[in-house]
Amino acid sequence: MKYQRFVSLTAMLSFVVLAISSVVLYFIPDRRVTSWTDWTFLGLDKQQWDNLHINLGILFLVMIIWHIYYNWKPIKNYLKVKKELKIFTKEFNVALVLTALFVIGTVTMTLPFSFLVNIGNGIKAMNALDIGNPPFGYAEYTTLEDFCLITSLDIEEAKRKLKDNGIKIDSTKDTLKAIASGNHISPKKIFTIIKNRSTKVDLPSEIPVGIAHKSLRELSQEYKMDLTKFLRHLKYYGIKATPDAKFKKIAKKNNLHPAQLYNLLLASQMK
Repeated sequence: MKYQRFVSLTAMLSFVVLAISSVVLYFIPDRRVTSWTDWTFLGLDKQQWDNLHINLGILFLVMIIWHIYYNWKPIKNYLKVKKELKIFTKEFNVALVLTALFVIGTVTMTLPFSFLVNIGNGIKAMNALDIGNPPFGYAEYTTLEDFCLITSLDIEEAKRKLKDNGIKIDSTKDTLKAIASGNHISPKKIFTIIKNRSTKVDLPSEIPVGIAHKSLRELSQEYKMDLTKFLRHLKYYGIKATPDAKFKKIAKKNNLHPAQLYNLLLASQMK
């Protein structure tokens, strides 16, 4: 096998896939929305596109380094002026300035680079509205019981509505994601079936910034929540916690995303 051909062809093919994944990730909304709606493109979900983009990026990087190794002689010639090696040639300086311009412009969000980023963000936001936002973050990973508590839905009525629509439920302690997956539908579809008029809770619907290093006691004082209810609710799900335990440590110890633990908090205050 001719390795130079192999390297060039692999670099070309990995670049094609990398370019496709870049375009897909530029347009689609974040995982908070895609996971809720069970979004896929070409049979791949958002997480799979992210993984594909990362791994193909690594493959492309390795092949480019290998390609540079095989083509080091012509590259050195590009850096020569009158057969004398000179790194900062006119062409190299222009390439360096152009690259630096893109890096600095993107980091500082100056025009026209901010314009390109904002267009992508705007398209993502519009797609999120079209696809459908969840009522709160990581809603699909909340149990059916807690989801109904947070959204002020009656659990018995929700179960009846789901049964009437042919949706199988093994347990109300199953997450919306698990129920949806078992019935080959999206979590959004389940919410559409069971939703009705709901009232807002006093706590923020999204996990507040800076909550990670606060103890449950501190949170109860800050948000005037019923700490006993929360501890009882955690115990119901087999989660051990003390009033002085830090929020982040409880989540980590029980293999929970902080947003999932916060959703348990929201649900406990609705009881």
